[in-house]
Amino acid sequence: MPAGARAVLAAILVASAAGSALGQTRPLLTEEATTAPGGSIVLEGGWDVMHAEPNFLTGDDRDRVDAPMLRLVFSPAANVEMDLEWVGRVIAIDDPVFHDVSDWGDVTLRAKTRLWGAAGRRPAVAVRFGMTLPETSFGNGLGPNTLRMSADLLATAVRGPVSMHANVGLGLFDEPLRPHEQRDFLVYGVAVTAELGRDVTLVAEVWGRAGSGAPGAEERSEARLGARLGHGRLHADAAVRRGLTPADGTWGATGGFSWQIRAGH
Repeated sequence: MPAGARAVLAAILVASAAGSALGQTRPLLTEEATTAPGGSIVLEGGWDVMHAEPNFLTGDDRDRVDAPMLRLVFSPAANVEMDLEWVGRVIAIDDPVFHDVSDWGDVTLRAKTRLWGAAGRRPAVAVRFGMTLPETSFGNGLGPNTLRMSADLLATAVRGPVSMHANVGLGLFDEPLRPHEQRDFLVYGVAVTAELGRDVTLVAEVWGRAGSGAPGAEERSEARLGARLGHGRLHADAAVRRGLTPADGTWGATGGFSWQIRAGH
């Protein structure tokens, strides 16, 4: 990699330190191990767009939009976070077979417990469990309409304005096209975030699941590069998405916000 590219990447790998104290993850998929103070409530919202994502039923490429994506995060204690995520609508555009179609999105429930490390900038380790409940019909290839679960070990290290996050765990995905069959994946995420002054934080990550996939329960991986803007209780964010496996599509984008409704104590 050229020296200039390495310098840009190093600068970009630094963006969730500002957000980790709020339990904020957007626009990343990699979860921080830090947790917000007890009583905190954070609302995240946004949208995802991806070009040329294959339909797992037909193999044909189409564009996909997920919006609105809403995530409510509550910290019942200083070392615990629970969140509820809902994709309001899943939309396929220019599908060669199904044309323009849409459906309700899935609901995901997660619980994270920090095992050690402070809620602020010291190193932290946590565990997280998640389950996705199907709402999206698989009849036009928008979603698998199956249960999915994961169990992850999370780690976060903060060095000045730079935060580094790593996730690794197990993902279990039911196959939509074969009854009583499932796919087991190594799920992972590596992210770096960096504060550039008071109002700008750069973010970058590679996230995915590795293993032997099947249609509707494919191996996936994508990279994201973007920024968070703002300080205090309200942040905006945006990132470019790049699919790294055939099931991911090619290029896309994501954008949204994070609002700390209650600060906690």
